[in-house]
Amino acid sequence: MTDTLYVGIDVAKDSFVVASDPAGLRASLPNDPAGRRQLLDDLRGRSVALIVVEATGGYERDLVADLLQAGFQVVVANPRQVRDFARGLGQMAKTDPIDAWVLARFARIVQPQPRPRPAGQEEALSELVMRRRQLTDLKTQEANRLPHARHALVRKSLQQSLRALERQIDQLDKRIRQHVDSDDGLRRKDQIVQSVKGVGPGTSAMLLGRLPELGRLNRQQIAALVGLAPWDIRSGRWAGQSHIGGGRQEVRNVLYMAALTAIRSNPAIRAFYQRLKSQGKKFKVAITACMRKLLVILNTLVKNDCLWSPRPEKNS
Repeated sequence: MTDTLYVGIDVAKDSFVVASDPAGLRASLPNDPAGRRQLLDDLRGRSVALIVVEATGGYERDLVADLLQAGFQVVVANPRQVRDFARGLGQMAKTDPIDAWVLARFARIVQPQPRPRPAGQEEALSELVMRRRQLTDLKTQEANRLPHARHALVRKSLQQSLRALERQIDQLDKRIRQHVDSDDGLRRKDQIVQSVKGVGPGTSAMLLGRLPELGRLNRQQIAALVGLAPWDIRSGRWAGQSHIGGGRQEVRNVLYMAALTAIRSNPAIRAFYQRLKSQGKKFKVAITACMRKLLVILNTLVKNDCLWSPRPEKNS
């Protein structure tokens, strides 16, 4: 087959469905090592320009890793963006084969930016960081339950759970630190990122693990990837409020906390924030702009392989 194919894969827990645009590749396979090997065999010898997989809460992770390892260009697409695209095509029905075909059409028409193949160290760090995030979320949930617990046994159970979670988080922090220090590239990026006031070890680890594209894209691309690029809403003379959305929420979450810290400790971010507030910008608009500015600064520093050297506040 000589036609260039754009491939869409709809992934579920136990299986995945494959379709291509133009037509020529169609399969339904088990989501296990044997099924993934069969897919790679089917793709070999074909001219595959791009593969789009919809994010499905982690069920797609092993499949994406195998495809990247085999050298294919892969995009993990935002489900809402793909669904909006399907509506734009007038495709209201939703089945696994239809979803795979929509993903293939999305790959061919939109041609989203494929993700880089992660290095082994980056991939392992990403998993460690995400596990830490999960444990932190669990700790927050348990801590929120504790003030409302009345029964002594329930309170004791919650306290034991909190202590156990704290121990696991401490262990992961040490493992993450060891992992970063064991790799020259990660250690240098970590040094650069933490040189910016407001960015601590937790934020740095999240950026290194969940945003490997940092330093590889331009300022507009990195902001859009994280979901910090504002989308304008205009029609004729009417102009609505711009919004952000999509992207990598876990990265946005740590950038939010980093921006709050930077407003207090980083002269450049503080001056930028105060200027926005003096212009009458609401807190949400101002803090989002600070998050975006902080991300752009970090991206530029990593790209240029240099540490943070703040300018005088009047030029920030």
